[in-house]
Amino acid sequence: MHHKLKILMIGPPDSGKTLIANFISDSLNIEEVGVLRPTQGVRIVEFELSNLNVNGTNVNVDIELWDCSGDHRFETCWPALRHGVQGVILVCSSNTIATAGREMELLYNYFVSQLKLSAKQCVLFCNNVDDHEEIDSLHLSSTFSKVSQVAINMKSGGNRLKIDFSKYITSVLQAIIKDD
Repeated sequence: MHHKLKILMIGPPDSGKTLIANFISDSLNIEEVGVLRPTQGVRIVEFELSNLNVNGTNVNVDIELWDCSGDHRFETCWPALRHGVQGVILVCSSNTIATAGREMELLYNYFVSQLKLSAKQCVLFCNNVDDHEEIDSLHLSSTFSKVSQVAINMKSGGNRLKIDFSKYITSVLQAIIKDD
């Protein structure tokens, strides 16, 4: 079986969205680690995940990952970005954690709630953290109680990120297949 997904990745500036997108799509240039270049609007990364087990069936998935700028000056583009979205990855980092709670609420409301996506079609990646305590310091509302929250540390747990991303994509597919 073969599927195609449009996944949106969005969060505050400097939270590491592009680094995460490059890593999970196997297009990371090692020289780019640590180099911050703000995304201007959106950048689309396309790649395939093979042999995901979805409800007992092996599935191949073409991923269209929309790496979106977290800069609010691009907010006028948001209606176009969210068109046809099947999953949303919210990203914050230890750099942005102090102010990210309110921002995550705003993004969740606009890109998940208003599109009537299920909590299984959303995940929160908190970048550059070692444990779940830092995610707890976001002080997220009960809105996020059903959303998977994943602590990411690219320096020590990159392979874990790929596993967590595959689990998330499986969750999105299960939600979509259930709705068909």
